[in-house]
Amino acid sequence: MARPKVVVSLCGNTVEEMLEDAALATAAGADMVEVRFDQLWIKKEAVIEEEEHEEGDRRRRNREPKWNYIPLPIETVDVETSINAFKSGIRIPVIFTCRPVSQDGGFPGEEPERIAVLKFAIESGVSYIDIEDEVTDKDLKMLKGAITESTKVIISDHTSNPPSVEEITERVDKMATKGDLVKICYRLNNRGGALRVLEAAKDIGAREGGPDVALMGLGEGGDWARIHAPLIGTRIVYSTMDESVSVMKQGRINLEDLTIAWDLLEYD
Repeated sequence: MARPKVVVSLCGNTVEEMLEDAALATAAGADMVEVRFDQLWIKKEAVIEEEEHEEGDRRRRNREPKWNYIPLPIETVDVETSINAFKSGIRIPVIFTCRPVSQDGGFPGEEPERIAVLKFAIESGVSYIDIEDEVTDKDLKMLKGAITESTKVIISDHTSNPPSVEEITERVDKMATKGDLVKICYRLNNRGGALRVLEAAKDIGAREGGPDVALMGLGEGGDWARIHAPLIGTRIVYSTMDESVSVMKQGRINLEDLTIAWDLLEYD
C-alpha cells in the first residue's frame, strides 16, 4: 500500500519561527507544509506563575509551560512582505491557510480583508490554497478565477462532533465539487466519533477514483485516521513537528511518531 503525502502544519507566530519549522519539516521528509498565515496575528506569551515552595517548584518544572495567546491588530502584519518571505524561504510545496475566527483561526479583520489575503497568496503562486466551505459562492468564484494551473484548491471545514458515516461521506461529496481536495477536521467528544471518522475515511478511500480527502479529528482518537491512513486509502495526512505532550492529548501526531508508527505497522 502506498503511503500518503504528509503535510506538516507549521508552528510559530512569526515568519521567522515558521520558516525555521519549515526547514526542520523539509529535513525530516515532509512532502508539504501548511502555512497558517492567520497565526501571525497571534502573540504568544508565557504565563508567569507565582513562586511556590520547593516541592511545588519541582512539579512545575515537570509541567509543560502555559501560554496566553493575544490577538494583534490587522496592521501588525505586512501581508506582501510575509508571503514573499515564505515563497523564497520554503523549498517544498506550500498549503496557504488563513483561518477566520469562526473556523478556530486568528485572522482579526473582516471577511473582505481575509479574502484579499487569500487572493494575494494565489497570485504569488502557492501550491495549494485552503478555502473554507463557508466562503460565499461569490468569493469562491472570484478566488478560483485568480488561480492558475499551478495552484490547487482545498475546501475545508472545522466543525463539531462528527455525524453518521453516511452524513460525513455525503458532506465530502458535496464539498468535492468545489475544489481539488477536501479537508474536514472534527472536534471529537468520544471514541465513537473517532471511529465514525475512521470508517468514513475508509469508505471514501475504497472508492475507485474517489475524491482526495483528509478526514481527521481533534480529541480522543483523533490520531487514528492519521496513523491508519495508508491502510484506509487516505492520500494526504496532516502532521506537526511539535513534540509536546499536548499534541498527543489533542489527537494530533508529530511527523517522527507518524513515520515510526507506519514502519511498525509495515505500511509501505
